[in-house]
Amino acid sequence: MKRTLSVLLALCLLMSCALFAGCSNNGSSDNFPVTVGEVTIDKEPVSVVVLSDKLADIISYIGYDIKMVGRSEECDQDFLKVVPTVGKASAPDVNAITAAGADLVIADGYLAADARQSIESAGVKVLVLNPATNKEELEALYTDLGTALGGKTTGAEKGKKGYNTLFDTLETLNTVSTGVVQTAAYLYINEAGQLCTFPAGSLEQTFFNYSGTSNVFISQTEPVVQAEYLRIESPTYLFVDSPDVLQVLQADPSLAGINAIVNGHTLVIPKINFERHGSSVEQAVFDILSYIEKISKGTPDEATAAATEATTEAATEEATDAAAAEATEEATASADDAAALAAADGGTY
Repeated sequence: MKRTLSVLLALCLLMSCALFAGCSNNGSSDNFPVTVGEVTIDKEPVSVVVLSDKLADIISYIGYDIKMVGRSEECDQDFLKVVPTVGKASAPDVNAITAAGADLVIADGYLAADARQSIESAGVKVLVLNPATNKEELEALYTDLGTALGGKTTGAEKGKKGYNTLFDTLETLNTVSTGVVQTAAYLYINEAGQLCTFPAGSLEQTFFNYSGTSNVFISQTEPVVQAEYLRIESPTYLFVDSPDVLQVLQADPSLAGINAIVNGHTLVIPKINFERHGSSVEQAVFDILSYIEKISKGTPDEATAAATEATTEAATEEATDAAAAEATEEATASADDAAALAAADGGTY
C-alpha cells in the first residue's frame, strides 16, 4: 500500500503540474490591472520577493515560485532554498530587495510598518495578506495570490484550481489508506510547556484528519490537552512536533504506558508543516499515511525495533539469571545430599 500511496501522490502531482502548465496568459489583456486587498497591481509581476513562509508554500503549490527572486529567512522549505534570502520577515533588507529587481513584495502581518514604508519608498509595491484560519479563507487566499501573480482571469483560475487540487489529492490519498481504523493524536508543546493539539475547527486539525485514523482529540475545543484523557484513550499512533514532546510523555509515569509509546509507534512531523497550507501540508499527510501503512504491514520502525531489541535482551537476561539460580539451587541440594550420605556412611562417601 505504501507503494500505492507513492504512485497516487506522483500521479496527483503530475496532474497538478499539467493543470497549472495549461493556465497560460495567452496574451489576454483582461488579466491586469487587478486590485487585491488595498493594492492595485498594474501589470503582471515578474520578480517577486516573499516574506511569509506560509504564503510562499501556497505560491509554490500553484506554480508561481518561478517568479520568486527573494525570500525571508523564515521561508526555509527545501524546495525554496535555491531562492536568495533578503533577511527577516519582520525587517527585511530593503537594499537586497531592490537589488533583486523586485516589482512586488508579498508579506503577512509580521512585516513591520516601518519596513513596509521603506520598501514602498523604494518604489516596490507591498501586498500584505493574512494566513487562513478555515477552508473558506484558504480558498480566498489561494485565489488572491493567484490573482496578484497571474491576473484576474488566468491567475484567479490557477489559484482556485490549486486549492481544489490540494484537497482532491488528500481525499484520494485518504481513501486508499489501510481499512483498519486506528486511533491517533498529534501533540506539541506550547510556550508555557503544556501539551497541546490541533483544536476542532482549525485548518491544522482539518488536514490531520486526512490521516486515515480516528483522531482522539477530534472534539477538543482548546489547544491544551488533559493528560488523563490522553492516558485513557491511549492512541495507537502518536505524531509529534519534536522529540522533546516524546521526552515529556516518557517522563510522566501515567503517560509512558500509552500504546503508541510502548510500541514505538511515534513519528516526528514538525507543527509548522501543518501551518503551511500547500506543498508542505500535502507532504505531511502523505508521510503519516505511509508510516501507518508501513506499521500495518509489519515493517518495524527504528523505535519499534529498538523497543523489541531491549525487550528481547531483558527477557534473555532474565532467563539466564533464572537458569543460573536454578543451577545453583540444584548444586546446593546435591551437595547437601552428598554430605548427608557421607555422614550416614561414617564419612566414607
